[in-house]
Amino acid sequence: MRAQIANLLKKQSMRLLKKTKPTIVVVGGSVGKTTTTQAIATVLSKKYAVTSTISNYNTDVGVPCSLFGRKFPSNLRNPFAWLVIFLMNEVTLLRPKKMEVVVLELGTDTPGEMQWFEWLNADIGVLTGIQYEHMENFSSLDDLAKEEMQIANYSEQLYVNKHTVDRGYLKFAGEIDLFNYSRDDISGTIKQQAHVIGDHSFDAFAAAQVVARQLEMNQSDIDAALKELRPQPGRMNRLRGLKESTLIDDTYNAAPAAMQAALEYLQSVDADHRIALLGNMNELGDISAEEHTKIGQMCDPKKLDFVVTLGPDANEYIAPAAQEKGCLVATTTSPVQAAELIKKELKPNSAVLLKGSQNKVYAEEATKQLLANSTDVTHLVRQSPEWMKIKTAQFPEIGRR
Repeated sequence: MRAQIANLLKKQSMRLLKKTKPTIVVVGGSVGKTTTTQAIATVLSKKYAVTSTISNYNTDVGVPCSLFGRKFPSNLRNPFAWLVIFLMNEVTLLRPKKMEVVVLELGTDTPGEMQWFEWLNADIGVLTGIQYEHMENFSSLDDLAKEEMQIANYSEQLYVNKHTVDRGYLKFAGEIDLFNYSRDDISGTIKQQAHVIGDHSFDAFAAAQVVARQLEMNQSDIDAALKELRPQPGRMNRLRGLKESTLIDDTYNAAPAAMQAALEYLQSVDADHRIALLGNMNELGDISAEEHTKIGQMCDPKKLDFVVTLGPDANEYIAPAAQEKGCLVATTTSPVQAAELIKKELKPNSAVLLKGSQNKVYAEEATKQLLANSTDVTHLVRQSPEWMKIKTAQFPEIGRR
């Protein structure tokens, strides 16, 4: 049924794009897609009427729903709920809203999925990075690169992150106008005034800047928009913690490059006391043991006062590697347990990094237990009733808090 739903939505979307004739910007890559998509959309909205991806609706069904501004039905297998969406889309097609630019995130975790989006015929493509993530269905990083580079087949020009895409992978792009973008292109003034933390966070700023320039926005307007950007929930988001601590909530997901960048930031931050909650990096396949071990080896006992691991691979590989480096380490099996251990170690001016994937981790539930202000729960990921049901089924103690 999913394939039929996706194809019907695609046909409606093609009609919508034909009617509205927007400039189409697509964002692909194995890291930072959602943050980059939202940064580009936010900056461009200062000049244009922009439609962008809803949440992380980056699939064959999600992309068309984003174009029409439709949320998924609560029951994805209910054909009547989808029928209502199809009918609502037909009404929209009679008098579509103004769409000068659309900015769409494209996701893949299986070979062949990126090619499905070729109907978009994008004006601008952005490739955020090619690094280890969702490797269960790919035999090598080269195979992942080939998949991600499919974005070049349906983009007029492609902007590639200089720091996170190996130059060797550009051979998979074929004949296309290729341009680099770099966090180094963001001015020092903007970096000082920005609301984000971590040098890697400026990759999204750089992508937004180059796309805005291509669409003829002036630099003063671009700078003003960049200064307003806020971190997305669960993405290097700084929150107030208990006992006058600072929480660095990076719990949306975890891949090796992002985990390394977050850990590097924690170990460099000015704080009297540093704690790292390092959760599983899921879906790494055969390289999981090696990549988790590398994270453990990055842990510096001179810069970390306490390391807490969460999830089977993190406990099996990160924990012993960090212990071997000389760190104080505790292993945990639930985010509530992890939060309880961290609470005991908190001190004024502690900096706490919380990082991990979704299933078997859900480290945002540890963040929740450490918040100084309970109303800040609105800044956390996966807090809807549907997500809470999923999480409490896996960790019943969450529902008892």
